[in-house]
Amino acid sequence: MILSAILVALLATGSQWWFNHLITRTWLYPLWSGFLVGVFMGQPILGMKAAAYIQLTYLGWITAGGSMPGNLMVAGIYGTALTIISKADPRMAVTFAAALSLIGIVQNTAYMTINAFWVHRADKYLEEGNLKGVRLMNYLPSGILSLLLYGLPVFLMIVYGATWSQNMIASIPKSLANALNLVASIMPALGIGMLLNYIGKKKLIGFFFLGFFLTVYFKLDTMACFVFASCVAAVMYYFQNDTEEAE
Repeated sequence: MILSAILVALLATGSQWWFNHLITRTWLYPLWSGFLVGVFMGQPILGMKAAAYIQLTYLGWITAGGSMPGNLMVAGIYGTALTIISKADPRMAVTFAAALSLIGIVQNTAYMTINAFWVHRADKYLEEGNLKGVRLMNYLPSGILSLLLYGLPVFLMIVYGATWSQNMIASIPKSLANALNLVASIMPALGIGMLLNYIGKKKLIGFFFLGFFLTVYFKLDTMACFVFASCVAAVMYYFQNDTEEAE
């Protein structure tokens, strides 16, 4: 359990630390970060199921104008971890994630505010011509702060949180749990609606509904739809090339 807590804590730290975003930004997406949490905690299938519910809820997530409706990294990592340690139904992951992501906004605000101090220190080092100091301020303090604000809480939650999380679930009033489940069931529809607002172009919307009807009426799984869509894309590509060559 200690090793799992350490690995998840490092994942949470890397998900927020800006330097890791230069390598990959997949930490942002619960479907991937939640799966990694499941792998680290020895429950990859449960982690993937919980992460899938969380990902669907935050499908239309965007930080427009600097506003943050929820901390996506906290939702994916913390929500999946809490689902696993509490042995809850994967559908409860959305409830955990929604509450924890709001707490994550406070974490993010603190992280960004405190990091401003290192920027000013880096400016002073730059005026002095101290490039080593500038590099130090860019990397080390923000990494340590990310570890304290994001890594340490999830570490403590995994090590000490199993009993606590079970008691928390038991203490949730039934009416509140039903209300949270209702909100959680609406949020995926809202996320899909927001996504359609971006991709709902005249040339593309037909493919969206084609995929929808294939899954609903023909009961095709994701892989079958992927193969079918790949064939359609290949046919369109080659026919378009033939038309251009003929012209």
